Amino acid sequence: GVKSIGKVCLLAVPVCFGILITLCIRTCMDPYGPQGFLTLINPQWSTLSQATAWLEAAAHVVFSLQLGTGVISNYGGYNKFNHNIIRDCWVIIIGHIFWVLLSVFLIFSLFGVAYKEDTINLKNLSPDHPLISITGEGVWLGAITLVESSFNELSYDWLWAGLFFILMVIICITSIFGYVELITNTLISPSATCFRFKPLLSLLTVLSLSLIGLLLTTEGGIHIYYLLHTSLASWPLLLFTIITILTSVYSHGISYIVKDISSMCKTTLSHIISS
Repeated sequence: GVKSIGKVCLLAVPVCFGILITLCIRTCMDPYGPQGFLTLINPQWSTLSQATAWLEAAAHVVFSLQLGTGVISNYGGYNKFNHNIIRDCWVIIIGHIFWVLLSVFLIFSLFGVAYKEDTINLKNLSPDHPLISITGEGVWLGAITLVESSFNELSYDWLWAGLFFILMVIICITSIFGYVELITNTLISPSATCFRFKPLLSLLTVLSLSLIGLLLTTEGGIHIYYLLHTSLASWPLLLFTIITILTSVYSHGISYIVKDISSMCKTTLSHIISS
């Protein structure tokens, strides 16, 4: 149930941050790690004038926070009426900012470890050959570029690569918990009598997802993965998120939303937030 998921996440979140901080410290001990980070973190201000960059950033924020998927709102439905959701929002936002900063530092430092003096060349690529054409993205970036090129340059590479994969596994498992809970609640929502079958439906959902995941282990699995990632996980998710927010605000009304939040949290929102 949700209480069990909460207990698991109370353990998993500190473990993930601990592993991430450990990997960041290890890359700092390599002379090329901080140098690679300082080289790649140098911004290219001309990119801000490109609409594609802003859309990509918005899509990553929506996907990483699981916005628009119904997971957070599903978990929020278990809170008491007077639960302070404003405090929860701040905790999620601040925690996510720290997570992103540490992740960016780790990835850029590992690029520095892998490419050493050639790291500066990663910033001077032509538009026809972007950075991802060399480093890859998604599964390729994590499993090939970082493990085979970056961690291989560190002493005890098996240890740091193992911690990295453990981190990935924990992140995936905790994310799957949310989606399984969402799918199960969606199936039992039409009738209250179906609530007693929730454990069985959760098991069937996990088994169904496992069978679907077997397709990714075939020779064409990587193509199926990229098809699902392109067709479902990026722009469609961003589009449905925007549609959901706009329709909810239009249907309920901004003034009523502010009044309900103030009543639930027993907090008077400032005029700036209300306006």
